[in-house]
Amino acid sequence: MYYAATQQISTARHIARSAQQQIKMKTGMRVNMVLYSPEADGQTPEEMLRVIAVALGMTTDSYTNKSKERHIVELRFIAAVLLRRNFPKMTLHQIGTLFGGQDHTSIISAVARAHDLIYIGDPRFVKKYNTALQSVNLWLKNAA
Repeated sequence: MYYAATQQISTARHIARSAQQQIKMKTGMRVNMVLYSPEADGQTPEEMLRVIAVALGMTTDSYTNKSKERHIVELRFIAAVLLRRNFPKMTLHQIGTLFGGQDHTSIISAVARAHDLIYIGDPRFVKKYNTALQSVNLWLKNAA
């Protein structure tokens, strides 16, 4: 069993290196690929969004909801901050796609607004943020 997993990793690395070389030869661009098995560790951005939504008593459909209701907007604020912290290689565009196709500037604004609310100590927001943060930390600990 261990040998089979090692062989799969070796094969995946070989394919990735080959693809990187071909892209560089044909386009002149350098590409870095990150290999991970989302089934093995369960640490995907989508799964983290589910953890945050459950922690705050909401559904994952709330992320793509176009509503501007405070509880839905704050859910996106918190998720944007936690995605930026725990998945630093995700682009703002990728996060916006998870939120139903929002623009990258909307994500920048969401992160800035969340930081402002935490800084001024908005009690409702800070309570929600801490609840989500604890759930995400527990999820990361259990997945490790």
